[in-house]
Amino acid sequence: MKKSICAAVLLLLLLIACACPAEEAENETALYYGYIGKKMDVHRWGDNDSSVLGVIEAGRTVDVYNKGRTWTRIDFDGQQGYVLTKYVERVQRKDPFQGPMPGTSKHVAVGYVLRDTSFKPEGYRYPIEVSEGSWLSIERIQDDRAYFPYRREPDDVSVKTENLRIYDFVPWDQAQPGDLLYAFTTFFTTSLNKEGNAGRLHNIALAAQRLTSIRVKPGDTFSFNAVCGPYTKENGYRSAPILSGESEMGYGGGVCQVCSTFYNIVLRVPMVIEEMNWHSQGGGSYLPAGFDATVGTNSDLVVRNILPYDLRIELETLDGVMTAFLFRDYED
Repeated sequence: MKKSICAAVLLLLLLIACACPAEEAENETALYYGYIGKKMDVHRWGDNDSSVLGVIEAGRTVDVYNKGRTWTRIDFDGQQGYVLTKYVERVQRKDPFQGPMPGTSKHVAVGYVLRDTSFKPEGYRYPIEVSEGSWLSIERIQDDRAYFPYRREPDDVSVKTENLRIYDFVPWDQAQPGDLLYAFTTFFTTSLNKEGNAGRLHNIALAAQRLTSIRVKPGDTFSFNAVCGPYTKENGYRSAPILSGESEMGYGGGVCQVCSTFYNIVLRVPMVIEEMNWHSQGGGSYLPAGFDATVGTNSDLVVRNILPYDLRIELETLDGVMTAFLFRDYED
C-alpha cells in the first residue's frame, strides 16, 4: 500500500512539473512581431504531424515568441502555435534593446586565418578550402577547435584554433571606440565552371568594397541601395545569376549575398529595421530560410542606428569567404 501511495505521489509531482512549463508558456510575453507571407496551417507543436489549430492568412501581423530554423512559435487568436519559419517575414523586436532577433546567430568571436586550412562538412566528398587572410565568425571554441555554421548544413564545422588569431566581440553597452561589436560570415563558390559566376564574383567584390568604411551616426539611417546601387552596367556591375531564378541573369547578381551577410549583423545589435525584403520564401541557400535580405530596383535594406555612438561597417571577401564586421567607430 505504501509503495502504491508513493508511486501515486511521484506520478502527481511529475505531472505538475510537466504542466508548469506549459502554463508559463501561455503567460509568456511576445517580444517580437512578424508578417505572415503565405496562407498556411498553424500547428499545435513544431511538427507536421501535430494537430492543426487553424489556418492563418497571408499578410497578417502576428506576435512572435520564438523563431527557429524550421518552425516559428506565434500567437494565433490567443493561443500559441507553430508555423513554418520560411513563411514568416520581417520578424523584429518590439523593443530593439531587448536582445537579438530570435533564431539569429550567437557567435562569440571572429578569427583571422593565419595559414591555409580546410573543413569538411558531414557527407561532403571534398573539404572546403579556406585561404590565409580570410576571416571566420566563430560560434564556439571547444577542445582547441573553432566551430561555425556552413550554409544550411545541420551541424557546425570547425578548424583548429592554432590556425586562427581570435578576436572576441564586445557587448554594445560595454564597447569602447574601436571595439568590434559583431561579425558574420557566409560562403560562396569561386568556380568559374558555373555560368555567370565570374560576374557574380566581380559584383560581390565591388559591393563589399563600396560598403567598407561606411559610418552611421546615432539617429541616422543606412540605405544599402544608397551606397551600393543602382545595380546597372553603368555603375560597374556585371551580368550574373540572380536568386529569383537560377538560370536568370541580371546586373548585380551576387550583391544580395553581401546585403544578407551585413543584415545578419544588424539582427544582433540594437538597430531598427525600417525596410527589408526577402528573395523568396525559401531564401538564399547560403543562409537559413528567413535570414537573407534582397536589394534591387524596388527593394532596399534600410536600418537606423539607435545606439549612442557612431557605427562603422567593414566587409572582407577572399576566395569564397565573406565576413561583415560592425564596430563602434573611433571618435573624432
